[in-house]
Amino acid sequence: MKFPLLPVVLISFTTAATALADWPQWRGPDRNGIAATSAELPDVIPEDYALTQRWESLEIPSDHYGGHGSVSVADGKVFLSIVWHRDEPTETRKIDGDVLSTLGYRGTSGLSEEVIKKMEEDRMNLSRRLRGAALDEWADTWVKENIDPKTQLSLGGWIISRFKKGPAAIPLSVYETLRGASKENFANQAEMEAWVDAQNFDPVIRDQIVKAVPATKKVADDIVLCLDAETGAVVWEFRVEGYPSGRASSSTPAFSEGMVYAALSEHLYCVDAATGKEIWRAPLTGRKGPASSPLVHGDHVYLQQNHLSAFDRTTGEEVWKNTEVTGSNPSPAVWNDVIICNTSKALVGVDGETGATLWSVDGGGDGTPVVSGDEVIISSRNEGKNLIAYTLTASGPEEKWSQQFLARRYGSTPIVYGDFVYYMGSERHLCLSLATGEIQWEREAQSAISSPLLADGKLLVYENRGGFAHLIEANPEAYRSIGRAKVGALYCASPAIVGKDLYLRTAKSVVSFRFN
Repeated sequence: MKFPLLPVVLISFTTAATALADWPQWRGPDRNGIAATSAELPDVIPEDYALTQRWESLEIPSDHYGGHGSVSVADGKVFLSIVWHRDEPTETRKIDGDVLSTLGYRGTSGLSEEVIKKMEEDRMNLSRRLRGAALDEWADTWVKENIDPKTQLSLGGWIISRFKKGPAAIPLSVYETLRGASKENFANQAEMEAWVDAQNFDPVIRDQIVKAVPATKKVADDIVLCLDAETGAVVWEFRVEGYPSGRASSSTPAFSEGMVYAALSEHLYCVDAATGKEIWRAPLTGRKGPASSPLVHGDHVYLQQNHLSAFDRTTGEEVWKNTEVTGSNPSPAVWNDVIICNTSKALVGVDGETGATLWSVDGGGDGTPVVSGDEVIISSRNEGKNLIAYTLTASGPEEKWSQQFLARRYGSTPIVYGDFVYYMGSERHLCLSLATGEIQWEREAQSAISSPLLADGKLLVYENRGGFAHLIEANPEAYRSIGRAKVGALYCASPAIVGKDLYLRTAKSVVSFRFN
């Protein structure tokens, strides 16, 4: 099935937006989450306040079908890069990760063999009289008594759900068998069912598995989409055949000097921002479909793809790669021609010209390093150091302070404003002294992955899984909420602002709101 082309509308680019400072890349003009001085946010949002929706784009998939990438805004245009997945009928069958997810599989990393054995034995031996509120209380107590607090955050709910299903839950041994078959391609439905039957699963479980395997396969196109910032109309669409790389493909494009740089499923692309014409493409030699967003600096484009690559921005030639920089979710930052990367296990500095590793210090996580002068702040999943501040020197970073807190995710990126650090993620809102790390204020909050922005002396952060945009005064003396506005955003993506106009992704589109 050929996917239909999007409609293209030819328009003039002489708009009011071109006169305003842009949001041309991941994390804004200076890659630090701070908007230009021309951006405006209201001083108060009353309870009945409603944002003015300027426009909503055509339908755009997200998550498993389009990732969680954010928009960039430049030169009167809105850019979005998407690995656009779709299902096509197929005779072949595959028991892949999506099937396992449908069947309720979760990895058990963090659980000892003893705990896993006890969990499964207790599940199978639950009294039939234990049900309803009593079962809820029993399961909650079991988790608290047997699982450490950190693992409770990631697996506690899943374990409780298995207790609620009792003997009907799919045994972990069945999941392991299915995982072993995940690389097999069965020629047809009959061959797949014959394999399932040969495993001698319980008949009820057997039927669940067969039902979960789709009669379709995922295919994908690599797309860079350009929308008019004033109307949301499609200006142009760049589309080539891609690879179905899944929801992890969540990169944000970068605009620089009339070009758009986009990391998609198997290639990094450079396209003309005015026409959408391809200038060059470079194969990704690391992870397919990274979430990392390109950094354009000097003569190079830098990208983390489970190694750090530097591409010539004019030709697309890979100039060098550094395999000590792992991870494909974080995005690189820059300080004095040093490319700073939050890798899987450390914060690493790389010479921007040669690709040589200059230093490596404590860190590791999905957040982008935030550089402010000679300071760099990172969020980290490093045990005991979840927010770390360093002073950057010619000889390497010097740790200033660190803070520890327990959370399920540490992916949100902090903001440095004045002499203070604002962290709006990991289920908390937190303000700290940049000099000492002393906490000025802290609140529990339903903000997790999305990174906030700062404009007009105010912080804008998603809450309730993107349902609301919460405005908070960037004031270290007190936590002052300005109010909330309903936006219905894609909670893993991050917003962009130009003037009074907010641009964001929802689960099915791009939307622009205007603050009244």
